[in-house]
Amino acid sequence: MDKTGQGFVGQFNNGEGWYCYPTQQFKTILIQAFWVNPLKAETASRAAIIPHILRRACHQWPTTVAMERRLEDLYGASFRAEIGKVGDQQMLSFQFEAVNGKFLPEHPDMLQQGIDFLREVLYRPLIADQNFDRDIFDQEKEILSRQIQALINDKGQYALNCLVATMAQGQGFGINRLGTLEATRSLSLDGLYEYYEEIRNSRPMVWFVVGDVDPEAVKRVFDHDPAMGRTREALPSIPRFVAKNQGKVVVERQAVQQGKVNLGYFTGITAQDQDYPALVMYAGILGGFPHSKLFIHVREEASLAYYCYARLDGALGLMVIGAGIEFDDYDAATAIIHQQVDLMRQGEISDEEMAFTLSALSNEIMAESDSPSQIIGRQLEHLLVGGGLSGRDLIDALGRVTREDIQRVATRVSLDTTYFLTNDHSDSQPGEGGHAK
Repeated sequence: MDKTGQGFVGQFNNGEGWYCYPTQQFKTILIQAFWVNPLKAETASRAAIIPHILRRACHQWPTTVAMERRLEDLYGASFRAEIGKVGDQQMLSFQFEAVNGKFLPEHPDMLQQGIDFLREVLYRPLIADQNFDRDIFDQEKEILSRQIQALINDKGQYALNCLVATMAQGQGFGINRLGTLEATRSLSLDGLYEYYEEIRNSRPMVWFVVGDVDPEAVKRVFDHDPAMGRTREALPSIPRFVAKNQGKVVVERQAVQQGKVNLGYFTGITAQDQDYPALVMYAGILGGFPHSKLFIHVREEASLAYYCYARLDGALGLMVIGAGIEFDDYDAATAIIHQQVDLMRQGEISDEEMAFTLSALSNEIMAESDSPSQIIGRQLEHLLVGGGLSGRDLIDALGRVTREDIQRVATRVSLDTTYFLTNDHSDSQPGEGGHAK
């Protein structure tokens, strides 16, 4: 077993592994398993529906009611199956959480029972005629379609997705984790079970356990798991974003009530890099909080935005600035955004901004440390990008960041793409050239 430096202990070999975060902080045990699947346009929807099918029924518990009764027998344990995304990889996620047996009558081994539950769900799905149950498939296909439609109807999220897709230029990280509405509506049972078997037998698999458990006990459980004996594909390394658009401006017109402007930036810095804490401070001062430059100058002083934020993607090394604006305020709002980005490059950062941002980030990180699922999510990202800091280590690193450090990373931040979603009847036409910085 190896220590990762983030409080986790575990091992990863031949495309599969497990990691344990032993802590007395929680009275529950959280067990989460991931299949790591490459995001591709032709398979994203097929992969996205699989966790939703598996969570409905399996060989031992062939109905949703039977599965729920089993969870009740496990002292009211909870089970979730979801689809996520890190960089250009799709995460098929299965999560079991239960009260630690140390706090239950007769002290049952909830670690073993939780892993056994997930094994049954993952490896022994309900099958009829060598395929998934048709009724479950039809129901989950409709639910998935509605989820994708909801993302399309959420114009803020829609505009953000369009920006990222434009920046990606066909790379996997630009694909929606759920796939497309067209591909989902055209899904059929034909070949779906075979695709599930491909994922089950060959994709990298990572298990996480968070709670008051002995890593040696976790090791013993997985040492006797026959499914862990497969040789799978290697765990992928997320490639960092490389800017290609150099200030491209995209305007889309729809029947929307509010304009959405999103600007995507290249940073060249990911969570594994030494300069990442300085970049986190940079984004926080620029647009992470109500005291940040964008919020104060774009929203509060100029009254040009309903919201305005800056957000980092630590796996890809890109930053997004997003704002909700009136249709005719594009030029004025983006001019102030560019001005604030320029001020960061010039080192125009006050002691107050530094202190407030460090305090706000520390609170966010400590809150993350109170959530077992967020602890796991951060560790998974670090595995895929090749390292990184979290928890107290990250807070300490942020505290050592200087104004000069922030100004240095600010010089590396460059605009790649601007995406503006505006009304189809508006006369606004964003200027080009002057907005390509």
